[in-house]
Amino acid sequence: MSRYSSLTCLGPFSSLLLTHGAPTRSQTVNMLAIRRVFATAVALGSLASEGVLGSNIDINGSSNAGSLTTVIDFPAIELDSSKIPSVSVSDQSSEGSWWHALDGIPFLLSRRSKRKLTRNYIVTNEAAVASRRFDLPDVEQQKHRSLAFGDYADPTFNCPATTTCPLVCVNSTDDCPSDATCASANPDVADHEFELCNDGTCADKTLGQACDAELESPCACGGLGLTCAKQIDLYDNCFERFQSFYDTNTECIENEEESLPQVDFNGPAFKACYIPLLLSLSSCFSGSNAVLECAIKGKESEKWIQTGYKRTIIGTVLHGLIIIVQLAIQGLLLFLTIQYYVQQEAGPALENLKMIFQDEIQVLMAFQIVWMTGFVWCFLLKYPSSIRSLFLRRCLPSDATYVAVSAPVQVVDTLYEKKCIVKFLGFLLDGFYGVMDFIYSMKSENADTGLRYKTEYCKVRIDEKTGSRYFYFRMRRYFYDETENKFVPGRLDVTEDSTIGNWLDKDRMHQGLSSQEATRRLGVVGPNVLDLKKPTILGSIVREFSKPFYLYQNFMVWTWAPYWYYYMAIVQTVVRVTGGMVVAIFQYMGDMNLYQLMVVDGMAEVIRDGELMSVDQTDVVPGDIVRVTPGLAYFDMAILKSERLLVDESALTGEVHPVAKIPLDPANSGQVYNTKSCKSSTISAGTTVLECGGGDEYNVLAIVTQTGSFTSKGELLSDVLSYERHQFKFDTEVKLVLFILLVEMAILVSVVLHFIEDHWVYAWFYAAFVAGTCLPPLLPTVFVVSVGISCKRLQTQRITCTDSTGILVAGKVKKAFFDKTGTLTEQGLSFVSARTSNDLGKSATNASGEVDIDPILQLGLSVCHTLTSNASGDLIGPAVDRMGFSAVRSARLVNEHSVMLGDDTIKYLKRFEFDHHSMTQSVIVQRGEEKIVFVKGSPEAISKLCVPSSLPSDFADHARYCARNGIYQLAIARSTYTGSEETHEVQRSDIENDLTFTGCINFQNNMKHETPSVISELREGNVESAIVTGDNVLTEIWHYCTQQNVIIGISVSDDDVIQWVHASDDSEAGDPLVSIPENTVLAMTGEVWNHLLRYDPKSAIALGNHTFVYGRCTPNDKVSVVSTFVQYGDITLMCGDGGNDCGALKAAHVGIALSDAEASVVAPFTSLDKNITSVTEVLKEGRCALASAFASYKYMLMYGQVESINQVVNAYFSITFSEWCWVFMDGIWPITMAFSLPLSKAAKTLSPKRPTASILGPHTLSSACGVLSINFLFLVIALALLWNQDWFQCRMWDSNDVSNVTVPWVTTYETSVIFLVTGYQYISSAAAFNFGYTYRAGWFKNYVFVFFFLSFQFTATMTANKFSCIWRPNCTNDNVTRFVVYPDPQPIFNNFNTTLMPTSFRGILVALMAGNLILVCAWDYFVVNRLLPKVNNQVMGMKSSQQGTKKIEFSEDAESSRID
Repeated sequence: MSRYSSLTCLGPFSSLLLTHGAPTRSQTVNMLAIRRVFATAVALGSLASEGVLGSNIDINGSSNAGSLTTVIDFPAIELDSSKIPSVSVSDQSSEGSWWHALDGIPFLLSRRSKRKLTRNYIVTNEAAVASRRFDLPDVEQQKHRSLAFGDYADPTFNCPATTTCPLVCVNSTDDCPSDATCASANPDVADHEFELCNDGTCADKTLGQACDAELESPCACGGLGLTCAKQIDLYDNCFERFQSFYDTNTECIENEEESLPQVDFNGPAFKACYIPLLLSLSSCFSGSNAVLECAIKGKESEKWIQTGYKRTIIGTVLHGLIIIVQLAIQGLLLFLTIQYYVQQEAGPALENLKMIFQDEIQVLMAFQIVWMTGFVWCFLLKYPSSIRSLFLRRCLPSDATYVAVSAPVQVVDTLYEKKCIVKFLGFLLDGFYGVMDFIYSMKSENADTGLRYKTEYCKVRIDEKTGSRYFYFRMRRYFYDETENKFVPGRLDVTEDSTIGNWLDKDRMHQGLSSQEATRRLGVVGPNVLDLKKPTILGSIVREFSKPFYLYQNFMVWTWAPYWYYYMAIVQTVVRVTGGMVVAIFQYMGDMNLYQLMVVDGMAEVIRDGELMSVDQTDVVPGDIVRVTPGLAYFDMAILKSERLLVDESALTGEVHPVAKIPLDPANSGQVYNTKSCKSSTISAGTTVLECGGGDEYNVLAIVTQTGSFTSKGELLSDVLSYERHQFKFDTEVKLVLFILLVEMAILVSVVLHFIEDHWVYAWFYAAFVAGTCLPPLLPTVFVVSVGISCKRLQTQRITCTDSTGILVAGKVKKAFFDKTGTLTEQGLSFVSARTSNDLGKSATNASGEVDIDPILQLGLSVCHTLTSNASGDLIGPAVDRMGFSAVRSARLVNEHSVMLGDDTIKYLKRFEFDHHSMTQSVIVQRGEEKIVFVKGSPEAISKLCVPSSLPSDFADHARYCARNGIYQLAIARSTYTGSEETHEVQRSDIENDLTFTGCINFQNNMKHETPSVISELREGNVESAIVTGDNVLTEIWHYCTQQNVIIGISVSDDDVIQWVHASDDSEAGDPLVSIPENTVLAMTGEVWNHLLRYDPKSAIALGNHTFVYGRCTPNDKVSVVSTFVQYGDITLMCGDGGNDCGALKAAHVGIALSDAEASVVAPFTSLDKNITSVTEVLKEGRCALASAFASYKYMLMYGQVESINQVVNAYFSITFSEWCWVFMDGIWPITMAFSLPLSKAAKTLSPKRPTASILGPHTLSSACGVLSINFLFLVIALALLWNQDWFQCRMWDSNDVSNVTVPWVTTYETSVIFLVTGYQYISSAAAFNFGYTYRAGWFKNYVFVFFFLSFQFTATMTANKFSCIWRPNCTNDNVTRFVVYPDPQPIFNNFNTTLMPTSFRGILVALMAGNLILVCAWDYFVVNRLLPKVNNQVMGMKSSQQGTKKIEFSEDAESSRID
């Protein structure tokens, strides 16, 4: 039951209140009658349209020329000791106004005021003016106070206040009280004849006035359908004069309500709806059949479980019923919404529809039943990974049409799972999973391993060409193997039972596969494609809106649809659709970029059945012999035969320079092909063949080793697709935050239901509105938007991004690893000198100043390399080989088989590529009759291969001296080949021994000019930098550490003891595991690192935190270093120029490749300018994106809390906001603030601290809770100040007047103050959260935000005009504007027909708003972002001082520091 007291006639709204008369303050009436006749009542005419709006009349009754007006004088009425002030009307016509731009908008549900008087009426009371003129501060200023729409507004701020009394409803005009007739109301013209109009106004027939025939009585009760004449009096006096009539009207309405017909929910139509619902529900509780489980074999899939399922007719029917029921739920909600407006007689668009529900309560109750049933139903069906899976029957794999693949879900980090918060959350989730597993008769957790599984249902397809049955899972093809009776990975090992010698057999090479064998293999491996459907914008939208969060939002939107809130349903839909569309578009763009990397199209030349033929590249299978041609490589290949083959690998590995490829070595005929050992003979899918030798069609041949997702490119892309972003604290805490919000939602809903003393049906809707604001609709968008904006900004700096999720991870990078050559230093080398063993310490130049190179070293430099030339004659190969060869001016490369040195032609007999394990490369050449072996490599490696007597006594000292001075040094040694084997059969180990030391070759690798500033900025940004290189440790120390003492882990002795020495003098140093001296850092070789990692992993990572150089590292060593830090919790970054850095780039959380290949998939980020400043740019954007995302996230949570508090306060006072207030609070502000906050640009420098990734950490909680508390405090202060205003004491809103908490048309002073103060808190909170601290540029540079920040609220507070009347505070009927659902201006809807506040109080509100802004900004800027970090640093400093300064310990605290 609703509590109402009839109010004054308020234009079209007066009918809303007059439908039930005016009960006493303690009486209550049902709200039903109000809404039942609302569509008719709100259409009643008044003086608004053709009366008062027609002309301007001054207080003395004079009118504008040509205006048809009449003055009716009321006699003065004694109001205790005062008289009624004068009233006049101002012109409400607003033609040409900006507001009329909206007049053309059509409305399905019309509330237009259609019935109007035929004449214009102006009501004045001259006697009352004279009697109270002394009370007015300035009568001339007050004389135009509005009586628009026929209702009186007191122009003063005095108490008591006057107003138009609620109308008296009677059965006959003869029943009207004597002081509520036209004659009694106009004693000065008693001789005139009056006509009482249906709306309570009086037409003076003597003056020719007449009532509009279309006017209808606003009285709701049929037995009391006539209205007595309007009266102006003190509001309380109205009840004293007419209380008995109000009581009679209330009783009449209640009697009519009881006689309304009711709908029987047990009727046949409703039972027909129950049957499919129960059938569909019962299908979800089917019993469990025996499960056939078998592990899927293959890489990283040992723990995957497959289960066969097949479709059945019954299951298909039940599945169809489920879909029908889900659609029917939405259809029923729509139907009941329409029925509500049909019952309300909402407009002509619904006139022809049958009214099923005569009772408003029943239609709303039916809506709520469907809503609650549908909500639970749809959410239960969101738990299974597929609705279809509920109706599949388990079966053997041989009969399966679907295969369920269960893979372990990534769990919370073990370093964080010990926290109480995680244990509590785990307890809640385990309970939830247990209930759902019981309902669906399924297991989501393995009892033996404790792992939680996620199941994906894959459709089994049949290959049209081969008839094989298969399915795809994570891009991998799995085909049914009849012998094993299960699905196995569709991968063929071409090396099985085959050696390199078999491949190089000429007969086999020119015969190729048979067509029959190729078809069989195609059935196993499938087409040479990567199974990824082309993304579509529609598909991305459907996937996004299919998530559970949007299902929740969908049902929240439905709660706004009935109850005359359909415009808010539209606003809420726009907000949610906007957020979802933004996320879907960003995801579509990322998916499209990846798809473009995967899709290839072309033809390949294949040898089959001894003939060379062209086939589609998708039909090529492993084992096919193909002819290599220039262009994109479609599959992985091993080269069998070639001449001058150049490949661009930048798109796959990031390698800057083209790479020369050579055929497989016949000397390895007895070995099995391996991609690592035969790298120089391997062409990977995704690379580009630049040149290949001419000749006949069989001149360049290769064997296909892998196709599809098993190629190098497929492996990389599969990793990208299956990559799961690093789990922050946020990822775990957000679940707990959701639980907290649900608890808060339950509490607030209970409070609201307690406050609203109305029928529970109406209270339910308001409670649903509160529940909807507790969990804001734009929460899922904030991270995606922040990442997308940062990604776009990186693209403008020529930094491409193939995996945008890496941007957020970049914001938490703690450790940065760099390759040296080509990354920190210039790509090329400058030749310094080449000295023989006898001249190591001598000058490198001769008397003329030219570089002097000994002839034997000239020969070694000319032949010991892997150079080749392209068609233009340019040298292709490693930079060190090119610079060394170019230093010998008389050397000229003839072709792949010979080189000219002066007049001598030297032939290559055998060349071995540089081997990262042995750190050497070698060659056998023939000069005349002599066969010479040259071996080139690192000084340490060469010294081990040489005869000790050939080494200079000071060789080691000289090598260290050069390294300390930044010289990149190679040693070269030689021998004479005397073997009996054919040279093409010679192994590397046959020649790389018993060598004679020849000399050293010195190069200078200059540092890039930007390197020092980048390393310095990283250091200032609290990012530890380390170099992982294959060069000498001392060389890197000379480059990057000249100010600190360095201890080097130089080697490991035979008894497994690490030798630690001082870098300055090679003197023995103490074990750093015991202690590290002050101002000392570490360096170590790859050998020492591997030893530590093998025997003491915790010590390795502990020492690694103090190590800045890892020298003499192989590519595998680089991967080991990076992956170890990843494993132990540090967020890592790797920057390299490709090639041997590829593995480390993949292993790091954030990989940045310096490459000019836009489509590189070797790392999430690619710097097209090959500049290491890209590292700091990525980190700055990462921190900016993370800070922006959390700022937006905090704002969205704050928005929900402020909105919830607003609604609870409104429920307490039984009031609510006007329509446009709701539109701005639920639509405009969330969208503008949420999407403008992330627009802040990144800071120009890296901050010493990383942004937090915890929403329950002290930083986030102190910020959010502090701002929320301040906001609530200022709301309380504002209401307290309002309550202490003298003018407000007689203008308070009495909840007994009408229960308007669910009706957004009543405007009161309370709602005005709450909206102005809390409305600005939406903006001030965003301003506080918009402080970028040191991660983002100043918020004042976020111009979009500043625009909204400076707009609207201050103007609406201080001014009293049409602008403020949009939201209804500070509004009079002179300036009223249209509502959302009204095309015409509507009057003020309260007891006093105005919300105008004194100017002094407006100033107080502005001061409060400014103070609120200053305080929340000061709190977030000075306390949260400055004071608290200092306190935290002091506490951490005290802890560290207690633990010891430099003692190396591996602790839990150190491990978990990266998840803050």
